Amino acid sequence: MAMVGGILIAAWRRALRGSNRCGFLHTVESTCKRAMLVIVTLVLATALASCQPATSEGIKFSWFYRFNVELSHGDEPINIEIIIACGSQTRRIPGEGRSAQAIWAPYIYGVRTKNGEGVLVQSPNVCDRDIVKEPVPADFLPVVFWAPDAGNLEFLVAYLHERAYEQPVSKLKFHRATITEATEADYKAWRETRWKDNIVPIGDRRDDHINGWSYFRGEGFFPKEDPRSKLLLRMSCYSFLRVPIPSDLQELIRAQWPPGRPHYWLLAWSTVRPIVFEENPDATQYWKRFLAEARRRGVLDREEPRGLATFYEGKGVNRNSGVGHIERNPELLASGQGLRIPVRVETGFPWATDRMKIQGSFDLHADTANGADQGFAYCYRDMFGYYFQPPIGEIRASDHRIFIDGKLIGIWPGAKSMAPGAVIVERDEYLWLKNDFPLTHELARMQ
Repeated sequence: MAMVGGILIAAWRRALRGSNRCGFLHTVESTCKRAMLVIVTLVLATALASCQPATSEGIKFSWFYRFNVELSHGDEPINIEIIIACGSQTRRIPGEGRSAQAIWAPYIYGVRTKNGEGVLVQSPNVCDRDIVKEPVPADFLPVVFWAPDAGNLEFLVAYLHERAYEQPVSKLKFHRATITEATEADYKAWRETRWKDNIVPIGDRRDDHINGWSYFRGEGFFPKEDPRSKLLLRMSCYSFLRVPIPSDLQELIRAQWPPGRPHYWLLAWSTVRPIVFEENPDATQYWKRFLAEARRRGVLDREEPRGLATFYEGKGVNRNSGVGHIERNPELLASGQGLRIPVRVETGFPWATDRMKIQGSFDLHADTANGADQGFAYCYRDMFGYYFQPPIGEIRASDHRIFIDGKLIGIWPGAKSMAPGAVIVERDEYLWLKNDFPLTHELARMQ
């Protein structure tokens, strides 16, 4: 991915089960967004704190699976073997009885390529599945990540569509993934051998098991003075979904089209929000029309563009050519058929600096060239809250400069929210809605 990697080397929900049903509103106004972000984080913290491990030292892993992923990185074959360990953990949440849930590890595992880049794979959450009676689909497609530097995982490119591997910008080719049963002896042997090839930084085993602290979560993993330890600064993967505008709603959008009819333009949330979030009583069917149009075209099957993508749940990628994922319930979401456009912001770590504390504007870049719009996301820590929200008081207003393939398409002035402060519209045909997901899960551990 020369274009994708070059740009960043040169510069560098359901968070709870069911949060897609509630709708984690990434793109509502800043007050609602900040409140939802805090609520999700506090509930996640409560859930993790309420989980009581099987022993004082951590989780007792008792059953195991062998997960093999075959890829190519240029001419180099990449064969990743992971022994997934599963354990039972009890928890007590206030207002509920004691319950048990399956924990799996490692959540994300990576290896170094010959030229020093990294290839990482998310392990599937198969610990509540009898794979003999219910085999994993033969076309299972896990979430895979490419890192331009195996020694610095603060920026990753996520592959979130089967078509992504076919693009000129792609660094990888996917061949197949298989999952079979394994034994504790297999796991111990793997820990003594291939586990040591893991490029993901690993912390204290007890903190990992009991507190869920990890490199990707940040909080508790790094020293307190490290900005990555701040609340809410976990790594996430950021992208837009192109949501087709139904023909009977195009006039409503077209009326806002600036003179000259630019290919890309910005539209105020005050216009879009009542449609997308059905806040106007007269518009209760608008969003259903959007989804119906998208599914008629076969581009957003089982997606929820307004909430978190389901990739962080370890379900795999919902493929156009088959199943590809392990979500049993056809009524539940399974992301993957939507074509994602990767996005990065100037407030991202590690390229953001303390100049952001006084800077009155920052840039957002989306990439489409050479197939970058065919199912990728950029993964990093967005430091927006660290730089623009003081401990007391309102978010500091800033101008959002929006670039697509390096070309400025508009400036949204005086925004008091994470970028973009407005909606990107493609001609009168598509809305671009952010659809992110975190690189953490309450039931996953790294070791």
